[in-house]
Amino acid sequence: MEVRCVWWDGYHNAFTDISKYKGNFFITFRHAMAHAVTGNGEIYVIKSNNLENWNLVQTFPALPDSRDPKLFQFQGKLGVLFFACSNKPEEHRQFFKVYISYSEDGENFTTPVEIESHNLCFWKIRNYKKVLYATAYQRSIDGYGTVLLRSEDGEKFEVVSQIVEDDYANEADLLFENNICYAFVRRENCLSPVIAISEYPFTKWEKYTMNLIVRGPHIFKFSGKIYCAGRVFLRKDGKIFSYIRNETEYQPKTAILELDTTNMILKPVRILPSGGDTSYCGSIIDNGKIYISYYSQHEREKRESKVGQHASGIYLATGESI
Repeated sequence: MEVRCVWWDGYHNAFTDISKYKGNFFITFRHAMAHAVTGNGEIYVIKSNNLENWNLVQTFPALPDSRDPKLFQFQGKLGVLFFACSNKPEEHRQFFKVYISYSEDGENFTTPVEIESHNLCFWKIRNYKKVLYATAYQRSIDGYGTVLLRSEDGEKFEVVSQIVEDDYANEADLLFENNICYAFVRRENCLSPVIAISEYPFTKWEKYTMNLIVRGPHIFKFSGKIYCAGRVFLRKDGKIFSYIRNETEYQPKTAILELDTTNMILKPVRILPSGGDTSYCGSIIDNGKIYISYYSQHEREKRESKVGQHASGIYLATGESI
């Protein structure tokens, strides 16, 4: 795969997603001073028609700290979903506001509309059979848990089901295959993720605990295979950790893994050029090629930084195979 840096301005740029709309490629990410909520992030949307030159077409302000933007298409429009949390450390796990903005031309976006969050942090959004499905999670003093929501109008979401209850579950991505939905769910407390599977209308889930730790979950299908991508942790011998408790020597990397649907395990396929604070992939398939966005700090030492050790860039991996 070919990998190129598409955005580096010396700040902490992270948490990506990608889409192709009206012949142009779009990548969205959070632009901030640091990974933490005290970094006061705002949302950037950049655009390119040739994958070489990228222009900033939209900025959504910190409200007060905007995070984890996701791109989607709905009713002929390009949408951006993101959430904002309090920049007060003591509140940031209990205070979420969720916003959606739309564009009909890829240049002008509507003022973000705050949607009903159901006291949840929205994370991923997908269009399936002209209905929007979103994952969201609870991450507060009351516990964890990941849920599925749906919307027919692109603004009002209703809860469909609980994907994973508690179990330190939070961020999740979705893959729809015919009438089946795969949910790739991150778990905290050094636990490996869960793959949950449900048939339409997605009210009951069968859950499988994975064999390797992966964070910033992304799931997609390419060339007939299901892949998962995200941040992994390499041991000294180059293998991926399945559990981390007291280990201090490891390398964070962004990796692509194949989901073995027979044995329900993850098999490492490729480690992308990456390091430090990295991961949070998005992907699209266009004309038989895969395009994967992610962020990384592996070139920080040779590039300009305006925020010290926090600087990170946006990368794009492309190829006809993985």
